[in-house]
Amino acid sequence: MQQLDKTNFNLKAMAVDLGHFVALEVGLSSAQSWHRPDLHPRVWFEQDGVVVRDVTPDLDPFVLDYMVKNYLTEEPMNQALRVSEDPLAAAEQTAIWEKLILSQRVSIVALQKGTPGADLEKVSEDCPPKIIGANLLFVTSKSDHELPDFRKVLKSEKVITCLHTFFETSSLVDVYERYAADHYLDGAGMSVASEWRGKGIGKMLLEARLNLCRSLDIPLTKTVFTSVQSQKVALKSGFELLGELVYSDLTDAEGQPRFPKMHPDQKRIQMMALKIT
Repeated sequence: MQQLDKTNFNLKAMAVDLGHFVALEVGLSSAQSWHRPDLHPRVWFEQDGVVVRDVTPDLDPFVLDYMVKNYLTEEPMNQALRVSEDPLAAAEQTAIWEKLILSQRVSIVALQKGTPGADLEKVSEDCPPKIIGANLLFVTSKSDHELPDFRKVLKSEKVITCLHTFFETSSLVDVYERYAADHYLDGAGMSVASEWRGKGIGKMLLEARLNLCRSLDIPLTKTVFTSVQSQKVALKSGFELLGELVYSDLTDAEGQPRFPKMHPDQKRIQMMALKIT
């Protein structure tokens, strides 16, 4: 199997044909009814020399590179399925982030104060940012049109398995009814760089998310947290646990364990939400 080069990730250089992805991109884009009213970039949180700001188009390739090198290798489901070692799976997941998530312009990134991009200036290959954390986000609305069946479009069984598990967990509770909300901010991946862990970066990302919601009049934020580390941070930040599935109980169509190589420390996938006040 071709190994993904984590030190120099380049989607185009992977020679993976994603022509089939167009149907999903068009279908999901047309399904989304919420659009950010103000695209002016903002800093949403600042503390202890860390700035959490909007991900703008100039930051997109750097954030995608960061997520491939960090999230795909360390997030429990992706790690268990070795997604980062599978060019097709890595390419499809990256395309989902690029075409469907970042395009909504509500994702956020943590940068060290005083480094490129921290003051909202543009970054480039000549002046790249030093990313210490990221949270990819999107808004889901009750008025959204029906989503296309991703299982009929995507080719990677690994990506399909992760998405299926995400949607299965998300369906445990109807947050529209529970919180009387007609739209909410959802998560599509959160990661903190290994050398910055233990410094409260995860909590800063969640605090920035709340500030973003308040500013954009989003009444609720909901997320499926897949790791015990993010679950602990979310609970400390005030998120309410709504439901959970046990990884060892999940099986595939043949009745085999869905994530046979899941790290023993990762026991559950949890759905949480927090009403914005």
